[in-house]
Parts: sequence; structure tokens; C-alpha cells
Amino acid sequence: MHDELRRRPVRRKRNATLRLVLGTVVIFGTMSLAPMPAVADTPLARPSSLQAVHVSDTGAELTWLRDGSGYQDVVERKVDGRWREYARGLYGVLDLTGLTPGTTYTFRVYTVAYKGSGFTNSPRSAPVSFTTLPGPDSVPPSKPEAPTFSGVTTTVANVFWPEATDNVEVTGYHLQQLVDGGWTTVRTVGAAERFQSVGGLTPNTSYTFAVIAFDAQGNASPRSDPGTFTTQATTAALTCRVQVISYDPGFQATVTIVNTTATPSDGWTIQFALPATATTGPAFNGVLTRAGAVGTITPVAYDKVIGPGGQITVGFSGSAVPFTPPTGFTLNGVPCAS
Repeated sequence: MHDELRRRPVRRKRNATLRLVLGTVVIFGTMSLAPMPAVADTPLARPSSLQAVHVSDTGAELTWLRDGSGYQDVVERKVDGRWREYARGLYGVLDLTGLTPGTTYTFRVYTVAYKGSGFTNSPRSAPVSFTTLPGPDSVPPSKPEAPTFSGVTTTVANVFWPEATDNVEVTGYHLQQLVDGGWTTVRTVGAAERFQSVGGLTPNTSYTFAVIAFDAQGNASPRSDPGTFTTQATTAALTCRVQVISYDPGFQATVTIVNTTATPSDGWTIQFALPATATTGPAFNGVLTRAGAVGTITPVAYDKVIGPGGQITVGFSGSAVPFTPPTGFTLNGVPCAS
């Protein structure tokens, strides 16, 4: 009993000492920790190439290049010498509407960072100024260049023409055909639709087309100079054209098959000389096989039938050492034109 009483104070003293030592260690450790250096966020890239396009009497379009890491863009307008927020939630483009005719406007833009992304908002872009037209646009677009033609078959032709210009913006084109001595609009298309496929044509017949450009106010350009082509004549068998592009030791062979007959095709076979030293990849739009020095391409299911006036393109690429590209292409035994 007495021994137990004597040991208890010692145990309490040892515990107190331990608490004191632990307390000292904690306090010492806390006081010895140096503060972590602050990490500065990186600014987003400044928006660039800010410009005003398609400026009319009451509208315009702002475009710029932005940092794709940003959350959104903010456009500011300068009014009475002070910058004021004009719009936000933008991503490189802003349509301006309701502007006052004959008035000068100045804008700039910056990009807002995502919170917690490690970025800060970008610096402001260089400002851009423009003046709206004093009244409704009355200037017509420029005269388009004459249309050109490609992929002409017995019943189909592709029509293309270069872009016209305008003081504000070309909004579309009238594609016209010369019929019985008069011009008839056969198609009206948007500004970006300058490649058109025209079908329903008659074999071995000449066609003449021209183009007129127009803007949002309906101002029409002069008619382009005409362009003329002649559809292919009907033949008894399919026809083909071949192009072999060589880049020693590589090559690419492309064969265009045209159905110049009056009825749908019912399969086809392309053959050519293919050196044993040549290696090839798989054909596109066809199945390539080889036997000795002869290569053969047969159709896949969706290209077996070609309607009258229709065409498909098949081909393959490969290499040969020593360099000897494929030659002597035939379609159903008939030589292809180069």
C-alpha cells in the first residue's frame, strides 16, 4: 500500500514532464516553420487581331483571337473618354447592332480567367476604332469572275467561281444559266456556297453559266463573264481517267470511273501492272488484290452500281525500290486515259 502511494507521485511527475517536453517540441516546431513563398498567378494572353468587319450604317462585327484557356471575353467601349463594359460571355466574335449612322466607335477586349485555374485576367487588347456608314449601303459588290467547271460527265457538272468583294459584305450569289438567249436564275446560294453541283443535264450538250453577287441591302453586282462547258457524249461502256503521282520511292494512283452509258453499271474491274518489288496499302473505295505482277481493284458493295452520269474515285498508295510505279491501267479491259 505504501509502495503504491510512493509510486503515484512519481508517475504524475513523469507524465507532467512528458507533457512539458511534448509541449516544448510542438512550440519549437511551430516557431521554426518558415512561411511558404506566395505563387503568383499567370496572366492569360492578351487578345490580339481585334478588328471590325462588315461595317454598315447600323451594324458591324468585331472579331479577335483569344486565349483558349480563358473562361469568357469581355468587350469594353470607350465613351466620353472612359472605358465601359459593353458585353461579356463572348468567345472571339461579337455582332454589333443598333449603331448610329456616321458615328465613330472604339472598342477593346480582355479575357476572364477561370477561378482557381492559376491564371489571372488578360491585359486589355489594343483598341480598334471604326466609323459606321452615313446611310444605308448603296454600293454593289464587285463583278465576280467567270465560273469554271470540273467533274463534267454526261449529266452532271461542278460549277465554281471565286469570291466577289463588297464595301460591307457579300451575302449571296445568283447562279444563272443562259437559256434560249436569256439569263435564268437556276439557284440562289449563300456567300460560302461557291461550289455547286448541277445535275439533270443532257449528254453531248453545251451549257453556259454566269454569276451575280448581292449584299444584305439587295445591291447586285454586274453579271460575271459567262463560262461554257459541254457534257460528255453517251458511250457503250464505262470510261476512266488515271493519275499517278510519283515521289520516289513512293507513289499514289487515283482512278476516276465515269458512267457515260445510258444505264446503271453492274460492277467493274480495274487492272494494272504492279511490280513485284512494290508494296501497297489498302485501296480506298475498292478492294485491291495482286497476282504476280498484276494488280486488281474491284468495287466495295456501295460502289458496285454507278448511275448514268455518276462517277467515283478509287486508288491506292505505295512504294517500290527500285522505283517503278504502276502502269497500264484498264477498266473492264479498256485502257484508261491519263
